[in-house]
Amino acid sequence: METQTESANSNHAKSADFFSPDDYLITTFRRAISNRQDICVSAQGLGRLMLFGSRGEFFSESPNLQDLIQLSPRKCQVSVLSQNDSSLYSEDVGRSVDELMWQAAFFASQGRLMEGCHWNDVVQLECWPNLTRLPSTPNTFRILALLYQHPTSVFLASRLLKVPTEEMYQVYSAARAAGIARALNRSAEEPRLEPHRNQTLLSSLFRKLARR
Repeated sequence: METQTESANSNHAKSADFFSPDDYLITTFRRAISNRQDICVSAQGLGRLMLFGSRGEFFSESPNLQDLIQLSPRKCQVSVLSQNDSSLYSEDVGRSVDELMWQAAFFASQGRLMEGCHWNDVVQLECWPNLTRLPSTPNTFRILALLYQHPTSVFLASRLLKVPTEEMYQVYSAARAAGIARALNRSAEEPRLEPHRNQTLLSSLFRKLARR
């Protein structure tokens, strides 16, 4: 006979909604970071973003970063920067790519779990993010504090803290994408990502734009 807990867990699993990082720029960013590539992502009307996988930083020149990083890769132009192009920002200090990954997954989530995450993951927060620079939910601090001090499953944490599962999914997806949270009860599923193909850029045009 099914217990109340088992029934609740079963219903929870059935109701879990997922999103694919491939449908957003999350995988695009991951490819650059894992292969230490420097790339430029741009979209008409939304400006551009430079991600320097070689040093773990990014620069945004977008008037609306939130909208830009929620786009499908098919709606963006992704270019691999040459060494000369990358050197234009060599003396500038950008923001950590961990912040970019948090934002990308946080906005893409919309209350859904990122594929590769599970509702029954026992999650440990490995380091504390700078929440003053990141988008958050009303209970983000409480959620992260629990996972930092006492690794807990996503489902149980939601019940203990009395927060909506959609909020748990959003925070966990963001923390997982940023590389600051991991599941203790199973091995990470991290596929090998191929580097971005080198695309021809007009360096003179890029330099002109960079100096504006």
